[in-house]
Amino acid sequence: MSWRKSNILNYFAGQDTPPWRAVLLANVPVAAILLAMIPIGRVLEDNLDPYYLRVVMLIGFNIILAVSLQLINGFSGQFSLGHAGFMAVGAYLAGFPALQYSKDFNDPSTTLIFFISLLIAVGLGAAVLWMFFLGMRRTRHVHRSLPGILLMVLLVWIVTDFAVASKYQHPPFWAFWSLLADSLQGLFGSMMNLLGPMAASISAAMPGAVRRPLCFIVLLYGAGCCASAVGFIVGLPALRLRGDYLAIATLGFGEIIRIAIQNSRPLGGALGLTSIPKYTDFTWLYVVVIITIVAIWRIAYSSKGRAIMAVREDEIAASSIGVNTTTFKVMAFTIGAFFAGIAGALFSLHEQSISPYQFGVVKSIEPVVMVTLGGLGSISGAILAAIVLTLLPEVLRDISPQDRMVIYSLLLVVMMILRPQGLLGGRELWPRRRGPLRSPAPACSERAVPV
Repeated sequence: MSWRKSNILNYFAGQDTPPWRAVLLANVPVAAILLAMIPIGRVLEDNLDPYYLRVVMLIGFNIILAVSLQLINGFSGQFSLGHAGFMAVGAYLAGFPALQYSKDFNDPSTTLIFFISLLIAVGLGAAVLWMFFLGMRRTRHVHRSLPGILLMVLLVWIVTDFAVASKYQHPPFWAFWSLLADSLQGLFGSMMNLLGPMAASISAAMPGAVRRPLCFIVLLYGAGCCASAVGFIVGLPALRLRGDYLAIATLGFGEIIRIAIQNSRPLGGALGLTSIPKYTDFTWLYVVVIITIVAIWRIAYSSKGRAIMAVREDEIAASSIGVNTTTFKVMAFTIGAFFAGIAGALFSLHEQSISPYQFGVVKSIEPVVMVTLGGLGSISGAILAAIVLTLLPEVLRDISPQDRMVIYSLLLVVMMILRPQGLLGGRELWPRRRGPLRSPAPACSERAVPV
């Protein structure tokens, strides 16, 4: 390669350019693909049969779930079965404010105030719980098993408190946790009543073309952050476990989230939410799909991603070289929960009605099967498996339900027998890293020899 050609290639690869220009050049292909989704979405929505369009949309939801779970199960080596719980958090915390506060996506400021008020109210409740936890931790100086016993007592106290207080119209004076929940709910309502009118006036001053997409983005990001916070709370204690114990713990937490939603009257209880305004379309969904793939890919193959994979390969060895294993496991868990919440938000703003049964154990197992079938540690494998496993039931739809499930299960079993490492194993269909071109090292004959 000539000197001139090498310099031109290095210039466009970012080696001889300022950092900001290198970042822009590196993201040009991503921006081009995102812009291409606009005309593609319009063509498909105008010409594609509604049934096939729905299948395409289901593929998009499943890709986000599978790729985000790949960061947890594939790259960090944890075995999570609670992904549907994070999806439920995102779905309800996008559907509820969209229904109650967004005014058909025309009030982004009030929607933002909803999430800020929720953060303050939940943060105060979390602070009270944290004070109890700190007090329990101090009891380990008395006996090392005492904090665990007190934690179980606290959980029983909270569950009994809510179960008994639910029989009263107003919680009695001794129901501490029910009174705390009512106080936080009152604080949330007061903040919305105080700040809501001011936020609505700010939204009214915005151009009409900006309000709807901005409100949608606020809902997506707010729902994702809520799911991420729940993932952090769940992951911090659960990720001290390993293997089957971790799987059972995350499955239990996912069911706790679903049952809590099912017993929440503001969220519709067992009937769920209906008449949610629709906004998610092909363009928005697949823009988020591309952003999810690029974000997970860059995280997985960055320096932090290498630390996450080091924890997967050997946690003791990673800890011995200074890797904080708990930090990186919780980081992977939290980021995966964030994108699961985004998938739930997109789902609820597309389906227009959601209910707790849609986020049960089966929904948690589906992305696990996709990740395993595609190959642990392969983002492109998770995408391929999400497409295959979404299309397969549709291909077998003309067969009776019993025969369809038998064939579906047999195909998965045969696949695991013939290729236990998954469709792609740990490989990718594209390069794992991109970087600037570098000049080759000089040959031995060209090196200066000291005299």
